[in-house]
Amino acid sequence: MMKSLFPDIPWKDITTVGFDMDGTLYDEFDFIYQVYHKIAKTFSQKNNEEEIFQFMLLRWLEKGSSYPFIFKETLETFKIKEGLHKKYIEVALSIFRNFKPKLTLTNRKKIILKELKKEYNLFIVSNGSSVLQWNKVKALKLEKYVDKKNIVISGDFGKNYEKPNLKSIEMIPILRNNKIKKNVVFIGDRDTDERFAAKAGFHFIKINDKLI
Repeated sequence: MMKSLFPDIPWKDITTVGFDMDGTLYDEFDFIYQVYHKIAKTFSQKNNEEEIFQFMLLRWLEKGSSYPFIFKETLETFKIKEGLHKKYIEVALSIFRNFKPKLTLTNRKKIILKELKKEYNLFIVSNGSSVLQWNKVKALKLEKYVDKKNIVISGDFGKNYEKPNLKSIEMIPILRNNKIKKNVVFIGDRDTDERFAAKAGFHFIKINDKLI
């Protein structure tokens, strides 16, 4: 399947395939939808939970995952507990970082992972907080396809291990032992992933409708 979708990759030379997780192996909107519901419930006053939820969701859609001020803007817009914003932001961040989402791989992703596993070594590199990202790994049952020792979550090690930095490669046995980086394909959805692959000397596939 992958070979026919991406014929420009020299598949006969490839030994290893890596993945980003958020937005690549699952639709990140599914996670945001769930966690923002819970945070909206915490923020809500005067039966305005749905309004708060919709506001946060729209800001996320407008600004993207890396935008850091959604909770602050929500509290200010709805005049929630003025004077206690710092405390409420800490509560929201705690909910976010420890959330246990209900996520599933699409049937297509399951087939792709199953087929790739037969022929290639697989690994995952994901930025994000440790507890949350491992909760996602568990929810998606990714260890059925990728050995846990070849899954790196940057939050386990620190900021220096976030993509596009390459320190995560040191933590993955199948990459440490791979001397020819051109034998590796990395699949992701963001510029960060593309820069990571370029710095490492990997082939890169940007997620698109062919893989959804």
